[in-house]
Amino acid sequence: MEALTPTLQDFLLNASQNYYDYLLENNLGYDAIKIHSITEDIFGIVLGLEKKIFSLEDLIFSFKNEEFSLEELGIEPLYYDENKKTLALAIPSPLKEEILQNKTELKLYSDLKFLILNLINFYSKNPSLSLPKNPPTLLSLAELERHLQTLKDFQNPPNEEQLLAYKQIFTQELCYIWGVAGSGKTKVVLLHSLATYLKKGKRVALLAPTNTALEQSLITLLQSLKELGVSTDCILRLGMPSLYFSQNYKQNCDPLIEDRKNYKKLLKDSLLIAATLDTFLKREELMELEFSHFFIDEAGFSPLIKTLPLCSFNKPLTLLGDHKQLTPILALKSKDLTNPKWNLSKIFGYSSLFLKDFFELKDKILNLSYIHFSNFSIQTHKLSFTYRYGDNLAKILDYFVYKNGLRGFEENTQIFHVQSSFKKDEKLPNANINEANTICTLAQNFIMAKKDFAILTPFVNQRKLILSKMPSLRALECVFTIHSSQGQEFDSILLSPVALNYYLSDSRNPLALYTLNVALSRAKKEIILVCDKFYWQSFPNQFLGALLKIAKPYKLY
Repeated sequence: MEALTPTLQDFLLNASQNYYDYLLENNLGYDAIKIHSITEDIFGIVLGLEKKIFSLEDLIFSFKNEEFSLEELGIEPLYYDENKKTLALAIPSPLKEEILQNKTELKLYSDLKFLILNLINFYSKNPSLSLPKNPPTLLSLAELERHLQTLKDFQNPPNEEQLLAYKQIFTQELCYIWGVAGSGKTKVVLLHSLATYLKKGKRVALLAPTNTALEQSLITLLQSLKELGVSTDCILRLGMPSLYFSQNYKQNCDPLIEDRKNYKKLLKDSLLIAATLDTFLKREELMELEFSHFFIDEAGFSPLIKTLPLCSFNKPLTLLGDHKQLTPILALKSKDLTNPKWNLSKIFGYSSLFLKDFFELKDKILNLSYIHFSNFSIQTHKLSFTYRYGDNLAKILDYFVYKNGLRGFEENTQIFHVQSSFKKDEKLPNANINEANTICTLAQNFIMAKKDFAILTPFVNQRKLILSKMPSLRALECVFTIHSSQGQEFDSILLSPVALNYYLSDSRNPLALYTLNVALSRAKKEIILVCDKFYWQSFPNQFLGALLKIAKPYKLY
């Protein structure tokens, strides 16, 4: 495959600048994060925040009316506690004393433009980018067959599809492992692939679009690698960890936090570097390291333009994910999608699954209408059995969403329904007052029973209505729009669909269908649909209507 032409190289730089200008012109991507407390500890300070931080990569401080990045002030992030909404920072002593004496002068912001500047910086250097030309060379065909036989001899061996996915990873320079939640993408296929590289002493990278997605995979992998007898001392998680990760896997945390003096040596000694795509791009020293393979988790949610820098290494790329869920977030408003002025910015809405298409379309990539969200040409290997869902739910998901022969285990997934007659809120559009009241009753029961649960809805206004009815839920951080729940999992999901809406709940629209699919995939044990059964079943061939047909009544009291 040919390297990028100058025209397409310019395209990436111009697209990044175009998106930056759009955010700036429309005052988007800049969000104040209110600080309600500042306390001193032995390492620095701990900030108590009013709300959760969506991204840890784009934080900006304002102190005495001047804005700085953390690096500019010499501040090192120690951890972020999502549950308590606290951010711990290591701060040089003179600055710490000044902040403690002038607490009201410190302000915190999240600025998406900061991340776009990283892209502008990278593409302005005119890097040589191309698809990887050679498949992995780690294993000969004979060695690969021996590895496959070893896996087959395990007490709980991978299934045939998982074994084939493992084989694809070690024989293809670029491939996509596609699987629903519970299909073994991470806990089987990725696990054994990484174990093979680590045992051979070869460095690889595991990248993800968000901190939540990264740690969710990494925690599973760290636990499972130890069970396989593989040392995890050579694994580094770059970037700011959660409090849970920093407490349980301190030896794997970013050496910039714990051991700055030996940072570069520790990087060179590491065999698995795990980071978000934004962190990887920001750390220019990583470009000097030799990698044998790149693995991108949650590839369907990973922006293409942030994955393309990996093509400067000319090393095998394996993407893992489920493209029948959410696509990358694009800040363009509906009216601006057809505005020629912002045409280049639309590339930010395309996922890493379009890597192959990007290089093959060449100049046609400038006409983004040639690309369709579900029509990519990357070699795809499917995992069509899920250990997360019972066959009752798997069959419905296969009919409406996956269409790939998806099947689940014999025991049925627990799907319940609480009848709530359809009634729109008179003041708020896209809000259902009866559903909100019923949800609050359920939530109170779940809180009393100390259950792990989340309330999901496609609509921002329904979330607002639920929180206004039961403000105590705000402190629990358990009420989400479906989009904002990405990357999180709970034992129980309470779903409030509100009403039929083409963009957010109508399964005739693929993007709305995929959004509903995300809601179901957040549940580890049970799904409770809170809605008007008769309203939804009056619409023919709707996904929610089909779910309600197999849902059992749920007793509120």
